[in-house]
Amino acid sequence: MKIIWYGHACFWVETNGVRLLIDPYPEVDDDRIGEVDYILITHEHVDHYGKVELLSRLRDAIVIGPKPVYMTAISDGVTKVREIEDGQTIELKNGVKVTAFYMEHPSSQYPLGYLIEGDKALFHTGDTYSTPVLQRLRGRVDVLLVPISGRSTANEREAAQIVEDMRPRLVIPMHYGIYGTGSPEKLRDELQKKRIWTLVRPLELYEEFTL
Repeated sequence: MKIIWYGHACFWVETNGVRLLIDPYPEVDDDRIGEVDYILITHEHVDHYGKVELLSRLRDAIVIGPKPVYMTAISDGVTKVREIEDGQTIELKNGVKVTAFYMEHPSSQYPLGYLIEGDKALFHTGDTYSTPVLQRLRGRVDVLLVPISGRSTANEREAAQIVEDMRPRLVIPMHYGIYGTGSPEKLRDELQKKRIWTLVRPLELYEEFTL
C-alpha cells in the first residue's frame, strides 16, 4: 500500500493497483495528483468535497460518497458518482473493498469514515469525535488516518481515545496545518499517558509512504 498526504484530510492511496483519492479540499495542488480511479468523499463540507467536480473530470474517476455528496455531485454535473451509506460495502477493482461507517460530526448531514481493504486495511475517519462505533474496528486496521486539530473534529486527546479504541498498527495524523493547528507530538504525549505504544507517523506534504 502506498499513501501520499496532500494536506488537511486529503490522501492518495494505492492498494492492489487501485488508486483512490480521499477528500480533495479546495486548495489542494491538483497538478501533483497522479492517476485516480476513485474519489472517496467523507461528507459534504467544502474542505472535504472541494475539488471533486474538477478532479473527477480530469482523472475520469468515479466519485463515491454519502447522499449529500451524491446530490451535490449530480448538481455539479459529475456523471460517474455512486452513493454509499452506513454499513454498506462497495467492491472496487482487484478485490479492493470500501466499507462506510457513520461518524460523529454533528455539523454534517451524513458524515462517514471509510475502511479500505486491499493488501492492507486503512481507515480514514473523515471528521469525527470519539465514538463507540470505532470500537467495532478494533484489531482490523493497519493504518488509521485520524484528525487532531480540534476544529469541529477530534483534538489530540480525543484522537488518542480513538487510537485506544481501534488499536491500529500505525497512525497518520491529519486535519491540521491547512485550516487549523494540531500537534503530532501532542498526540504522542496523549498516547503515552494512556500507555499505548502505537507508532505515530506524521507525513510531510506530498510525502509518499509505503508499507
